[in-house]
Amino acid sequence: MKIDITISAADTTPERVADRSVAVIDVFRATSVMITALEHGIQRIIPVITIEEAENLRSQYMALGEEVITGGERNALKIPGFDKDNSPHSYMNNMELEGKTMIMTTTNGTRAVNASRSAHAIYIAAMLNYRAVCSQMMTDNRDITLVCSGRENKFTLEDALCAGLMADELLLQTGNAELSDIAWSIRDLYLLYQKDMKQGLKRSRHYNDLMQLGFDYDIDYCLQRGISDRVPWVNQQFQIVG
Repeated sequence: MKIDITISAADTTPERVADRSVAVIDVFRATSVMITALEHGIQRIIPVITIEEAENLRSQYMALGEEVITGGERNALKIPGFDKDNSPHSYMNNMELEGKTMIMTTTNGTRAVNASRSAHAIYIAAMLNYRAVCSQMMTDNRDITLVCSGRENKFTLEDALCAGLMADELLLQTGNAELSDIAWSIRDLYLLYQKDMKQGLKRSRHYNDLMQLGFDYDIDYCLQRGISDRVPWVNQQFQIVG
């Protein structure tokens, strides 16, 4: 089994993911939101790239009489006119979300999901459910690409730490996986910070931007490891379910 890691949505080309099992990672905060929303009643999530796509799709569903909600962010903040933002806490214990379809667009995460379309299977991963996703990919028995969403087409430390955590878990489960050079490097980066990831992240830009916006409670939640057994996946209609 071969394991590769891409460092951003822009780095995720069709060739890097073709016919592989893929885990898309956006720790702060898109994939953490997806996992949480599905755990708290959302039935399916449609990941789109642009705000215009989301608004047009919402109009189409409403014309058919189906109620949907919109969620996501631009520059970490709620999109004007959308129902929900990109905080996992917005999707917790909210009965109005039960059974609903969510149309979601974020700066990086939904781009990374769409960039992975040539994969054999696409899973949604974060610190929250890393172990469950690794186990599912082991069952697939295919080569694996861990897709870091990054930020503004650049590397982010939090996504790399999650990918490194998953690479380390996959090594433990397989015993003899073949890692690419970038996968080895990111796994070693995780080992460097594994005892206190938050301390390591304090020098990173995305962490500090979220802290300045008052999202410290989201950071603490998103850095929890292995608290969920849910494995969201992308179906043939390109909807995130599970």
